[in-house]
Amino acid sequence: MSDYKALILSERQLPGPDDAEPETALAAIEADRSRIVQCSPVRRLQQKTQVFPLDVKASVRSRLTHSLEVKETGRQLALRVLTSMGQEVDKEAFVSLVEMACLLHDVGNPPFGHFGEVVMIDWLGTRLPSLFKQAVGKSSRQWPMLMADLQQFEGNAQSLRLLHSLQGLNLTLSQLAALQKYVRGAYQRKTGGRWQQKPGHFFSERSLVQQIRARFPTTTRGRYPLAFLMEAADDMAYGVADLEDAVDRGVLSLAELELALLSEANDYLKNCWQQAKVGEPGFFSRFRQAINDDLLILVSEQYLLHHKAILEGSHDGALLAVEQEPAQALQWLKDFAHRRVFNRREVEALELSGFAALKGVLEAFAPLLALPEREFTSLESRQDAKGLVLRRLYHRLPPRHLAAYRRDSRNAAFFESEREREWYFRVRLLLDFVSGMTDTYVLEEYRLLCGFQG
Repeated sequence: MSDYKALILSERQLPGPDDAEPETALAAIEADRSRIVQCSPVRRLQQKTQVFPLDVKASVRSRLTHSLEVKETGRQLALRVLTSMGQEVDKEAFVSLVEMACLLHDVGNPPFGHFGEVVMIDWLGTRLPSLFKQAVGKSSRQWPMLMADLQQFEGNAQSLRLLHSLQGLNLTLSQLAALQKYVRGAYQRKTGGRWQQKPGHFFSERSLVQQIRARFPTTTRGRYPLAFLMEAADDMAYGVADLEDAVDRGVLSLAELELALLSEANDYLKNCWQQAKVGEPGFFSRFRQAINDDLLILVSEQYLLHHKAILEGSHDGALLAVEQEPAQALQWLKDFAHRRVFNRREVEALELSGFAALKGVLEAFAPLLALPEREFTSLESRQDAKGLVLRRLYHRLPPRHLAAYRRDSRNAAFFESEREREWYFRVRLLLDFVSGMTDTYVLEEYRLLCGFQG
């Protein structure tokens, strides 16, 4: 039997109606595709940061346009891999799994991207211990692990939570597995290995991940194979694009980029630059295509070269982590963007706005986390001045997120203390709300809470 027949399945965590006919793997994955393309987290990407926060210029990439480019790159990689694969594989399902993993790879990112993650992690580390003492008091033996989980916000883990626990898309286990770049739970210690560096899921999704691992045992220690292609597609898509946006935005000149590239980059990248005819119309498209054509070949070759280890879950290197000229050229472009674009005054000024807004919104809602459970769940009946303010904060939380809180705070498995379980999901409620905001929404919410709403 083909290894991929055991990897590309129709199985979901929640079964369909009892009278429904069993889905084929392709039919189930096609149904996933429809659910994904139409879901609100994908739509919200159009107002989330790629490089330049709050940019209104249509030609500059948002997270949505970036994700569409990643999806197309992932499709090309999947098709190229399939042409050289000896196994019998459901090609349409294989390609769709890669494409949709690429489209979804950033849906869990908070406002202001990775900078927003840092702001949230800092706030959680500073404020949660004291809020827990006010709301719950004495902790169980399990609590240090749960606190560690809450304090490690990560966009990849939030993607899994958002799609499954909040949106209830009930995607196939194959599609959810293809989305996971990391295999460690936020509640677990790092044990070494590339896929342990960041958390790939939260304690709240532990039962789902257990089911994924039961179906695909190699994901206990390594990645689901198609996640390698998703990661490579992401790297390929933003390597040149971030610099193109910087030039389009006016924070970097072509002359500045050319001077650094011709003096520092490898001969391969210099040749690509010169062959693309800088200064002529369509330069960046030609430059990007020249590099991507070679990267497509390189990534597909690496996937097939390490195919056995990838299928076994033992391969621990990114497909682009090789000392070959196209990969080294891409790395130079990414490093240059970090040195000369992300640290620009214009970008940092926008991020400072995001810092104030994110931290301000979290702090404004913090009093909801300081309440004992009984006070929090009875806010609707409070009439005192403080209670009226807290009730209005409570009413700003999305109904979908509140429904998930009520469900999980009563019934979620693996918790030793009922009070800790309730507070854990109350924190998740706030994090789900804030991380799901777009860049503009978090600024609007901050202005409202500060009394500056026009």
